[in-house]
Amino acid sequence: MSANGKVAAVTGAGSGIGRGIAVALAAAGVRVVVNDVDPGGLDETLQLVRDAGSEGVSSVGDVRRRGDVQRVVDDAVSSFGGLDVMVANAAVGIYVDLEDMSEEDLDRVIDVDLKGALVCAQLAIPALRARGGGSIVFVSSVQAYATLRGCVAYGASKAGLVAATRALAVEVGEHGIRVNAIAPGTIDTPMLARDLEGMNSADAAGFLDRVRGANALGRIGTVEEVGDVVAFLVSDAARYITGATIVADGGFVAVKSF
Repeated sequence: MSANGKVAAVTGAGSGIGRGIAVALAAAGVRVVVNDVDPGGLDETLQLVRDAGSEGVSSVGDVRRRGDVQRVVDDAVSSFGGLDVMVANAAVGIYVDLEDMSEEDLDRVIDVDLKGALVCAQLAIPALRARGGGSIVFVSSVQAYATLRGCVAYGASKAGLVAATRALAVEVGEHGIRVNAIAPGTIDTPMLARDLEGMNSADAAGFLDRVRGANALGRIGTVEEVGDVVAFLVSDAARYITGATIVADGGFVAVKSF
């Protein structure tokens, strides 16, 4: 990919998929503003961005706060002269049956995973338009297509991003702004490790075996693999792709369970 001096912002970049995306973009020569609520995690990501041969700055903040999101955009402009790519990745996973879910947890999932992502896109549009175009990438999930018990709020928010991808692509295409999404399957991240902490070792091993057996490639994905897809989507090689969601799930959706 020819980066051509591009500048990207990646939310939720303090660990996991967001970190993988930031490093993949950096390896492609993109300068990166990394955002997260965890300053320590951002410091680690920023070092990896620099190790990959690019420049980066951190912007600590919560995508639920409009001012924090605006600061991410402003940091890109003040540090690097503009913004070409917004990757709305920040998310939380709270998996509880809807009947038992507290209003606080319901609000948190929707506010971070759906509304927060939309605000990221909304506030990035003027900066992208000022550059003559650019890319917005929403990080959705395979849960938008095939889900599990306890994932009503999470799955709904991620499915909302798939719909938003198509609708926003129609709105901003005339400005040269492309909007795409990636829907990862099960990825080896700290979030996955946290979900496994509540299980005993036998149950955790059994769960991982079922996940591996439920997709065509027979393994769990890596953050690097997700990052590579995003790097492609924002590159000139994908210049005629917009309104699309790339499902990067190792074939999970393709495998029919009996």
